Amino acid sequence: MWISLLVALTLAAQAPVASPQAPITVLVAPPDAAGAPSHVIEFAQEHVAEQLKSRGFKVVRVEDAIRTMTPSRRRALLRCNRTEPACLRSLGAAGKAEVVLVAELGQFVSGYRAGARMYRSTDGSLITEHLVPGVSEDQLLDALTKALDVVVPRTRTALRGAPPVASMPSMQDVPPPTVATRPPEQKTPTTEVAPVKPPEVTATKEPAPRAYPLRRWAWLPAAGGVALAGVGTVFYIQAGNKFDTLNNGGTTGPRVEDPDGVAADGRRAQTLSRVAFGLGAAAIGAGVVMYLLPGDGAKEAKVQPSAAMVPGGGMVGLSGTWQ
Repeated sequence: MWISLLVALTLAAQAPVASPQAPITVLVAPPDAAGAPSHVIEFAQEHVAEQLKSRGFKVVRVEDAIRTMTPSRRRALLRCNRTEPACLRSLGAAGKAEVVLVAELGQFVSGYRAGARMYRSTDGSLITEHLVPGVSEDQLLDALTKALDVVVPRTRTALRGAPPVASMPSMQDVPPPTVATRPPEQKTPTTEVAPVKPPEVTATKEPAPRAYPLRRWAWLPAAGGVALAGVGTVFYIQAGNKFDTLNNGGTTGPRVEDPDGVAADGRRAQTLSRVAFGLGAAAIGAGVVMYLLPGDGAKEAKVQPSAAMVPGGGMVGLSGTWQ
């Protein structure tokens, strides 16, 4: 019995320990980017490399793989047709990679066709591809990320096989469920609580703001008053000129032929000047009153301004009703 146990322990100690799978080495080849700007190509290449690293791949950039080659060899690899198996085998051998990824950034009228293709570096055969047509430039990186979400699991399955499925324990190893018995509930005496009546809240009505319905029309009589003041000034100057004519006539100035007519014109101009000044002052006062006069906020005043010119002057008025 002890010998058998010793043999079993020895065999268990010599059994190899399962090692995790090595990461897949991928060479990021130059993309197929017909018509795409250079800055878009650089951003896309860097984005694809970082996304592959975050998914557990060992990334080899093509510029690192061909750095030690001769210039003619570098030009040949960079310009070869990346859909031919010979070109893909050469790229994979240069980067010592298991697979070669070729991103596509073709620009068309409807937008970019973005995607990714995975090839085996041993024979250049296509493993999987995923292309998204009609992509705008601001959604280009998102489309490449979605393409990698599709091709990366397929590539890992093709090279490393399907991931192991965790074995379910047999029903014999599962212990039967234990049923817990609930203790009997004890009723606690409850006391009725009288409902509390919420305090009454009385809403205070705020007074309505004072309205000034006539304020928007106050400029009309004020403007009319200013105009009448200007007319009065003109007549006042004319009356002054007539007075100077009569006062200086026959002494320092020319002789006045019709002094009575000049005196009559002067009196008429003086009268019109006073009338114009009076009406202008009244109109300006009416404008001030209309600007300062409040109205009933709940009632709307319907006011219609009016202005008219008559021989020898003019008038400005307001007509309306208050409801």
